Amino acid sequence: MNCTCSKSNIESYENFELKNFNTLKMHSLADVACFIKSEAELCSLVQKYQKIHILGCGSNVLFSSAGVREPVVITKKMSEISFRKNIVEVQAGVQVQKLSQEACLNSLCGFEFLIGIPATLGGAVAMNAGAHKQTISDFLLSARVFDVKENKIINLTKEQLDFSYRNSLIKKNPGRYVVLSAKFELEKIGRSIIEDRMRENTEFRKKVQPSLALPNLGSVFKNPSLPDGSTLSAGMLVDKCGLLGYKSGSAGVWERHGNFVINYNNCTSSDYTNVVYKMYDSVREKFNIKLECEIVRAGEFSESEEEVWKIMQN
Repeated sequence: MNCTCSKSNIESYENFELKNFNTLKMHSLADVACFIKSEAELCSLVQKYQKIHILGCGSNVLFSSAGVREPVVITKKMSEISFRKNIVEVQAGVQVQKLSQEACLNSLCGFEFLIGIPATLGGAVAMNAGAHKQTISDFLLSARVFDVKENKIINLTKEQLDFSYRNSLIKKNPGRYVVLSAKFELEKIGRSIIEDRMRENTEFRKKVQPSLALPNLGSVFKNPSLPDGSTLSAGMLVDKCGLLGYKSGSAGVWERHGNFVINYNNCTSSDYTNVVYKMYDSVREKFNIKLECEIVRAGEFSESEEEVWKIMQN
């Protein structure tokens, strides 16, 4: 891994190991990885390259075992949080667990549900991250984003961001918008109330989701909606297909919840893909329901892997 800092002082590396930058802990080499510290650096890279992969915690990104040719841009050093009374401004690289803790220290409620979620603010806004019947959009006022098509920074209101379940304008237009920061309005209440909620959320998460000691990319599929507006548990559907503990290579469905795939021993992207397809295909066959995958991909995938992902996206 060679450091190749440019004249613009952007910290860059060649042949960069991504294993510690994705929660699946899977080996993959990036031709180039850049650690950016400011909006200006991020915008300059977006303008320089036709395609980049922006990475926060890597909690829902499947890298190819064959590597990633396009530059990987890591935002973790864009980590400023500012409080002005109950208004909070957050840069894209802030880990949402830290955001939850900082809000608590300022006796501001609204971010308790974020505790334990391995994500950064940029990714959380793009996918409208949620838990415990709350989402990141609930308290959002606006987001500052770089519009690649128009080549300029713009501010988008909550309404303009068009949030829905695990979705937003950002996610609906891949490659068009890059989240730089976001502004939220929280509620001032007693810190002990917030701490109690965070403790309850942490305990609940421990019971129903694997810890990152079992490397995984979080929930694989969205919970499907029914015509009457209700939702089904994707994990329950996979469970009813008898797939708890199912393995392909070194990847497998977690034994305690059907919507998580674990890297049990240096799994490959092909192992992971095979397990996800087995889950998808089994639910489609048994219940006539096409599950929608929450995982995004980056890198050079084989023809067989690409074919499987195309099937799941149709």
